[in-house]
Amino acid sequence: MTPAEVAAGLQEAVAAFVAARTAPSDALCVGLSGGRDSVVLLHLLGAAVAPGRLTAIHVNHGLSPRAEAWSEFCARLCADWGVPLVQRRVEIDRSAGEGLEAAARRARYRAFADHGAPVLFLAHHRDDQAETLLFNLLRGTGVAGAGAMRTERAQGGQRILRPLLAVGGDAIAAYGAAAGLA
Repeated sequence: MTPAEVAAGLQEAVAAFVAARTAPSDALCVGLSGGRDSVVLLHLLGAAVAPGRLTAIHVNHGLSPRAEAWSEFCARLCADWGVPLVQRRVEIDRSAGEGLEAAARRARYRAFADHGAPVLFLAHHRDDQAETLLFNLLRGTGVAGAGAMRTERAQGGQRILRPLLAVGGDAIAAYGAAAGLA
């Protein structure tokens, strides 16, 4: 398949996913890290939904020396694409004994929930799914962990949707290249 064919297929799949799982009146938000996957998802959603229906949220954990640059990139990107952006800075509780990654994830999901968007899209894809499954099995999480990430789940009053779980990172990279995304 050519990069253009991959891009067209991905656009169709995400548009169908959104149409099947959301109502036209739903306010939609995308978690935007500034990385390839979330930038591609923002681009795909921007093409799939009516203008004014989509916002983005960027959570700055302050853990990387590049954290401020990522925040600035997200702000520029959203301004260029006409997507309202909410930025949240979070503090990571390192005393909980759960490890840095788990503590950062907990803070990020708390920021997502505090934002209050009823529908949140995340850019997890098939490669992330495989990694999550492997880690869960190695930790001995049993049957529950073997399920890894779900395409849709409720957390508090928020629906979390992952439209790219069946898509590999190579297809996401091909889409980004075909669309000329940074």
